[in-house]
Amino acid sequence: MRSALVIFSVSAVLCSSAAFAALPPVGAAPSGDATDVASRIIKYNFPECKHVSDAVRRKDGAIRAKCDDANYLVFTLFNQKEGKLLELALNCTAAKKVLNVAC
Repeated sequence: MRSALVIFSVSAVLCSSAAFAALPPVGAAPSGDATDVASRIIKYNFPECKHVSDAVRRKDGAIRAKCDDANYLVFTLFNQKEGKLLELALNCTAAKKVLNVAC
């Protein structure tokens, strides 16, 4: 169900970086084939993405993937206020700047 997915553009994330300061660490991406999972989440969050490649699951369970010419981090966060697990994708620059998580 797509309601659990949240759309984040890089500009929106960078503008609200203070809101992310209190977030828990990133969690593992959903289980399944890394390319399939990354494709679904990246394309939902970034519809301009045409082709996801080089998807690799990291030791922490997050996925680093490339879509077209951009690198993304695919992961989950638990939204305690709403009681939902959010499936997210951020480009690597935003992930480092906002969450201090390197791809």
